[in-house]
Amino acid sequence: MQQVGDTNSLGAAYSGNERVFTDLLAPLAQPGYRLACAMLHDAQAAQDVVQEASLRAWRKFADLEDRGRLRPWFLGIVANECRNARRMKWVTGVTLGLPERLSVRSKEEQIVRGADLRRALARLRHRDRLVVALYFYLDMPLEEVAAVVGDSEAATRARLYRSIRRLRPDLELQEAIQ
Repeated sequence: MQQVGDTNSLGAAYSGNERVFTDLLAPLAQPGYRLACAMLHDAQAAQDVVQEASLRAWRKFADLEDRGRLRPWFLGIVANECRNARRMKWVTGVTLGLPERLSVRSKEEQIVRGADLRRALARLRHRDRLVVALYFYLDMPLEEVAAVVGDSEAATRARLYRSIRRLRPDLELQEAIQ
């Protein structure tokens, strides 16, 4: 298997060698899928997004300026496809006749609803959710997260900190993003 940063392989992929491009992209498919799952919470939609991102990467490979930054570039494409998928999603639901919110909410219900991380992540804006998913789900260093998001490392660190504070306002996570 080719190394992701191998410039000869990248040159061959750029010239249209589909096999070399596939070998370069293969190690990035799993992180792309994990990112899509974290962003969309739907395995089938995540598979579709990674497939579409792979096709887009093939078409746009010539636009990649720094061939050594293939991973953040591809994950950025996956993130954009996730945003597009969320925009296009038709939401259909079956109601059971029960109101979504009860007129009297117990303290336990408030705690359970507040502790649901998936719902909390879904309430974050796209870029905030992206930073959290890349950093915590994919264990990417802040430098690469910043490259995917298109911000400076300092701005990405600040966005990550603010996003975490929105998820759990009473939790001190200074040490998690040092």
